[in-house]
This record gives sequence, C-alpha cells and structure tokens, in this order.
Amino acid sequence: MNIDEKRILARFRDYVDTFSGTGEGVRLKYLHSLKVSGLCRQIAEGLSLSAGEAELAWVIGLLHDIGRFEQLRRYHTFIDRQSMDHARYGVHYLFDEGHIRDFVPSPDEDDVIRAAIGEHNVYRVRPDLTERQDLFTRIVRDADKIDIFRVYVLYRDTHLDVWHTDWSDLPYQAITDTVMAQARARQSVRTEDKRTFIDFYVGVLCLYFDLSFAKSRELAWQQGNYEKLLAFHSQNPDTERKLEEIRQMVLPDRKRV
Repeated sequence: MNIDEKRILARFRDYVDTFSGTGEGVRLKYLHSLKVSGLCRQIAEGLSLSAGEAELAWVIGLLHDIGRFEQLRRYHTFIDRQSMDHARYGVHYLFDEGHIRDFVPSPDEDDVIRAAIGEHNVYRVRPDLTERQDLFTRIVRDADKIDIFRVYVLYRDTHLDVWHTDWSDLPYQAITDTVMAQARARQSVRTEDKRTFIDFYVGVLCLYFDLSFAKSRELAWQQGNYEKLLAFHSQNPDTERKLEEIRQMVLPDRKRV
C-alpha cells in the first residue's frame, strides 16, 4: 500500500475540526486516534509485515474511531449502548457514504479496512473474516486496547467527566461475581455483566487477556499505563483481594518482556 500520510492526516484533522465546540471528548478522541495509528504500525512491524502493510495498519488505526465524533455530536456520550454503535457508523460514513476516498485513493484494501473498523469494538471477532481481514482486525483491536489503558489512567487521575461518571466511591465499590468469574477465566468482560464502576475498571484490566500478539503485550508493559492501572488499591477488603488475584495472573508476563 502506498499512501501519503501527511495528506491523510490533514484530511483527518479537517474532519475533526468540523466538530470543534462539541466538547472535550473531540480532542481526546483525536489524540486517541493518533496514538492507536502509531501503535498499529509498531505491532505490524513487530510482526515483520511489509512497509506497505504497516502503512495499511496505520491508516486503519487512524480511522478506527471516526464514528466517535458524530456519536458525540448527536448523543453527547461515548457509551454505545446509550447511543449508537460507533464502529458501525464509522463503516457507514466511510463506505456507504463514500468518504473512504477522502483518505485512501485506491479501493484495493477496502475490504480489509471495512472489516477491521467494523470489528474493532466487538466482544468476539466474527469467524468468517479472511485471514488478512482477521490479521488487521486483531492489530487494531490490540492497539486500541493498549491506548485504552492510557486513557483510563488519564480519566482516573484527572476525573475527566466525558463519561458523566462519579469516581468518588470507586475505592469502596464491590466487584460483581460474574465479572470476577470472567477475570478468573482470563477472559474479557462482557459489558452487559458490568454493574458498578469498579466492574468497568476490572473490565479494562481484563482487556489484557484479549491481546492477540506478543508484541502487543510487550508494548502494553513498555508504555507503563497498564501497570499504573494494576497499582490501584481498593479500600474494600474483598475487592482488594480480587484485584490482587488479577495482579498475580498478569504480573508474570511483566518479567518476560
């Protein structure tokens, strides 16, 4: 794939600028898109993909959350279940409305880009993807998770209100049994099973179990944000015991990178 990254970045910036005034979330999602695109490239290079394939991964990372901006404008939230599926809207905007050509002149990789963006936020990737679609889908899903660790640290430490969430009692909340059962099974946590905000916090910790590539796990530890999330301690004794269980499940990986 041969692309003009400067032109694509300029087009993406122009698109994001149309949402100025919508709220703090615009800036946060713009930065998230840039971070994920860079991580996609690093993962692709770590998998020894070609330079063109690393460029393709970069493009997918940049555009993976393009649906978030319209979601924020329409619904003033990033919570899909309260608004719309941002990945599905991103596919609609890029492919049904034809805006993919604003960014990528050639249609050669459209099937891969469409699949990766459409599947980046699902609980389980659908099994009918081609091998190439599946590869790039897993690259962007991993990159997204790695930067979500950074975003969660930012939200936790600054109490940003983009989720309209009260963080004040987080240290005292209990982890729901079904959530902890999935953590013990080393699985990502189903959104519908989360009840308290600490459940969502545990859900982010469990994203680590869903990383597809050794390079992704390496990057997660190198960046340091996942370790900062693990360092959170609860004032609820039962919750703290469960958090320690999770630490003991993942910390051995820290020594391998």
